[in-house]
Amino acid sequence: MVTDPQNVIAIVPMKPLSQGKSRLAQTLTAVQRADLALGMLRRVVLAIKAASIDTVWVVGGDDRVCEMTRSLGAECLEELGEDLNDTLKKAFELAFEKGKSALYVAGDLPFLKPADIHSMMQASRSQGNVTLAPARRDGGTNSILVPLGVFMQPELGQRSFMKHLTQAARLERSVAINSSQGLGFDLDVVDDLATFQHMEPGLLERLSVEHSLGPQSLEENPG
Repeated sequence: MVTDPQNVIAIVPMKPLSQGKSRLAQTLTAVQRADLALGMLRRVVLAIKAASIDTVWVVGGDDRVCEMTRSLGAECLEELGEDLNDTLKKAFELAFEKGKSALYVAGDLPFLKPADIHSMMQASRSQGNVTLAPARRDGGTNSILVPLGVFMQPELGQRSFMKHLTQAARLERSVAINSSQGLGFDLDVVDDLATFQHMEPGLLERLSVEHSLGPQSLEENPG
């Protein structure tokens, strides 16, 4: 059985645009990096909303991030913790307080589609499983669906996927793994730029244009 999207709150952590994608600085200007981050955030939020998850929290960021977030019908929350993992842990707890499961989704997934979000909910089997989506490059984790009341400690960073698997085993929770392309490919380093441009020619230019658009659906602007 598929988890009801109305029982899920999606959480997308963001840095202020001036601090984001610093590893791309040798190739992109600060303005280009900010535009890229906003374009990817837009795609991520639209994919989540198109998967019928009504409540989307974008946590952190800055004024431009919040403006984008609100224009897409999502909620902008201030930074909650001392670092990414602390912030995400507190966001999970807030979701639980509202009686919802928590779905973390990275904000830098340029190929994310609604089907990827649906597959996370399907894999959870009515919130019975902790569902993990591994990053394809560094052993990281690009999405986690944590059922209501499962107090997992986020451990994002290199090799976090194995850490999350180990933690779920320690909590005696079953785990589902989602290896879809849209969830696997995060854009973080210079090598990703060439790879992703090959996968989708014109991707960077398209993302930069998309972030300035209104809240269209993915079908209206598929990229």
